[in-house]
Amino acid sequence: MRRLRRCFLKPLTGLPLASASLLKWAECLLSLSCRVRALADLYVIAGVPGVGKTTIGSLAARLMRTRFIDLPDFVRSERLYTAYDRSSRSYVVDVRALSAALGSFIREEAKPPILATHIAFKPRGCRVIRVVVLRKNPIALLATLRSRGYPLRKVAANVTAELLDEQYVEFARKFGRPRVAQLDVTHLGRYEAAKRAERILSSGSGGDVVDWFSSLERENKLDKVLSFLSRYG
Repeated sequence: MRRLRRCFLKPLTGLPLASASLLKWAECLLSLSCRVRALADLYVIAGVPGVGKTTIGSLAARLMRTRFIDLPDFVRSERLYTAYDRSSRSYVVDVRALSAALGSFIREEAKPPILATHIAFKPRGCRVIRVVVLRKNPIALLATLRSRGYPLRKVAANVTAELLDEQYVEFARKFGRPRVAQLDVTHLGRYEAAKRAERILSSGSGGDVVDWFSSLERENKLDKVLSFLSRYG
């Protein structure tokens, strides 16, 4: 980099003093171009807890022959949390420290990795190429979370988020709708879901249109979901 900088600036160093501003401008331009080139790309698999981010994301990473990063595992291994909330069974994360550490880790990768996360954020020095938000029917999600022994209030919070499309809205707002697709995994096996996720990430092919209110009404199950949410939400 120092050699490149010297070569780039050498023709300008003999200019009159009046050209000092041009020299300064050239230095800024070179610095900016280097920072742009240093950005690392990554893919994101998103969704509320219980939709299969880890399973589907890791299988998709195998298909794409790239690294898979599970955000909770990374937070624990690097000790990037400030506390553990036992009532919600979740870590309190230092987002700034996480962004810096994860960005540094990703920039060491030869190929864009897949990051599984429910947090809509961009690691420092990285560029998100594409996001797949995994979706699951709220009835199926409720059963999955209860089988894991989640506190009922946490189950209700995540089912509410799924019902209201919160993950899709947050990621679309953060990265733009053209980069964000939805994938309904309710009736898909893990391998089929991983293949579809891989196709969306690799080629940008369209995802699914999800409207749980309409789906639950057709199945006569909306009242069941709303009753659970009113009780524990």
